[in-house]
Parts: sequence; structure tokens; C-alpha cells
Amino acid sequence: MSFLTLIQKFGGGKQPTGTPSLGWSCVVVIVSLLTGASVVHNIFKPDLTLPPVESLGTKSDQQEKQ
Repeated sequence: MSFLTLIQKFGGGKQPTGTPSLGWSCVVVIVSLLTGASVVHNIFKPDLTLPPVESLGTKSDQQEKQ
């Protein structure tokens, strides 16, 4: 038996069927993450507002004001 006959007999070298490409896998992962985040935020409705900033100055700026 030749090597080629063995490969054909035992199915070696065939492309697997149903394997998604890397691009589609990335798209599916991103869509799944965004969908999950959307569901969680619709259920829990977190308050994502930032607190007001009182002062952005440094210590030297605060001393000059006094």
C-alpha cells in the first residue's frame, strides 16, 4: 500500500466540516458579550453617573487661593 492510499482509506487530510472561521468566531464572541451586558444592565439598571469634581487644582494652587 502506498502512503496516498492509506491517507484516503483512513480519512486523513480531509477538512473538518462545520468549523467556523476566526473572523466569524470573533464576531460571535463580541456580539455575545454585548448582548450579555445589555441584558444585565436592563435587569440591574446600575447608576453609572460620575460624581462631580470639586477641585482639580494642586496643593500649590489651593495655597495661592488662601
